[in-house]
Amino acid sequence: MKYLLIFLIFLATAVLGIYFFRDPAPKVFHADFVGSEVCGDCHWINYDAWKISPHHNIARLPEQGSVVGDFSSGSYFFPQQDPEFDEPAAKMYERGGEFFMAIQDIGGESYSEFKINKVIGYQYRQTYLTQEKGGVLRRLPIQWSVPRQAFFAYWNEQEQSPQSVHDLWEQMKPLNSAWNLYCARCHTTNLQENYKNNTHTIAQVEWTEIGVGCEVCHGPGSEHVNYMNGHPVNRLVSWFDQNLFNKTAPFIINAANQEQGFALSVCARCHGADIFRKRQPLYRNYKPGFNANGELNDLSPYFDEAPLVPGRKHPTVEVWPDGRPKGLGTLFRSFADSSHYQVTDMRCYTCHDPHNNKKAAATGLLRPTVQSNAFCLGCHEVIAENLSAHTNHKAGRPGAYCYDCHMPKNILNAVAGVTHFVRSHNMGSIPNPLLSKKLGIENSPNACHECHQDKTQEWAIEKLKSWGMDGHLIDTDLHLQRNAKSDILHPIN
Repeated sequence: MKYLLIFLIFLATAVLGIYFFRDPAPKVFHADFVGSEVCGDCHWINYDAWKISPHHNIARLPEQGSVVGDFSSGSYFFPQQDPEFDEPAAKMYERGGEFFMAIQDIGGESYSEFKINKVIGYQYRQTYLTQEKGGVLRRLPIQWSVPRQAFFAYWNEQEQSPQSVHDLWEQMKPLNSAWNLYCARCHTTNLQENYKNNTHTIAQVEWTEIGVGCEVCHGPGSEHVNYMNGHPVNRLVSWFDQNLFNKTAPFIINAANQEQGFALSVCARCHGADIFRKRQPLYRNYKPGFNANGELNDLSPYFDEAPLVPGRKHPTVEVWPDGRPKGLGTLFRSFADSSHYQVTDMRCYTCHDPHNNKKAAATGLLRPTVQSNAFCLGCHEVIAENLSAHTNHKAGRPGAYCYDCHMPKNILNAVAGVTHFVRSHNMGSIPNPLLSKKLGIENSPNACHECHQDKTQEWAIEKLKSWGMDGHLIDTDLHLQRNAKSDILHPIN
């Protein structure tokens, strides 16, 4: 006992000594960007996961491993053209290890060649950028569709507008074609913009690194690196603070240790596209950390500020006629509008791996599985007591998983040139085939029809009645679970 007491006194003295000799780490700080490679020197596990992630590889130099489009003998013809007799609207080819796109000149007798200087995306579609003399990286109008394995006119298909050589050239004039002045904010780390003459054709633009690096989510890391490098006492104290007292690491932002709204600002900055135009500068210039008043930069007051106007038709931010989010640009909105965001502490990285965003945070969480059911039922314990009575579907079959009814595929994804639907993130949506019958399934889809497309809405209505679920059949013009502020009749258990 004597020796144990001596050991404990020695241990306590050592810990107090370590804390006494550490350098102070104020909560509020301002730092500079250093680049992800520096982070990888210590955080090599997370760094290796990030290196293979879409976030890291979203923007790259054009090389054999990064160019996914056909530049061996690629070409693009308008839908109204006959490839057997007409010249292509654009040609794509490789020369001397470099990649080029040539667009037909207005008049049709010659082509203008553009060297590819950057490639954006690779999973679903790939966009090609050319460097202009004034410093602008201009987005070329023809892109590559991965599922089609063909080139396509992305914006024409998004806007369903007529295609012509004149229109291709017009697409390279507006602000949103000046990639490094408009789009690059979400594809680079620490973008520094400097417009000249406000023409959007001349600019000095720099960034710490191309792609979405560590500091996009964790904030600039120079002070964190200086505090840790060559200071073992600081490192040891930081380890104790994080693992024993749940504190964040010094001089760096860890969203998991912050309030939910601020934490999700990191994601919303790029994925929360459904905002007012007046908020764009705030979103574009956002970085995790503190403002001049020592307050954490927080976008959450604006997550659901823009109204979801039923039937809105704008590409990527469409709204179903029943008031629910429809366009891919409203996917984050469907979560921010949900009761699960409003009532619980759920976050994007509750389900998605924060370092390799292609993967799930845990096995099976991103699809209907036993694991994802167990995750949901961890909170919905009343339902878990008799799951089959809740689902009215046989265990292990479609309809028996939480995803099937509460995260239906009703978010329109057309970014790859192949239209399909992905899952809503509302997580509280309950099928109402009566509303689908009233508005038409094309205006108000429901999860029942998603699986039973050969059945009528009357069939689904009668099924719910036979299960004693008449309460879900509400005679309304707007979906009752369109957002967390609507007339929700089914609170979280």
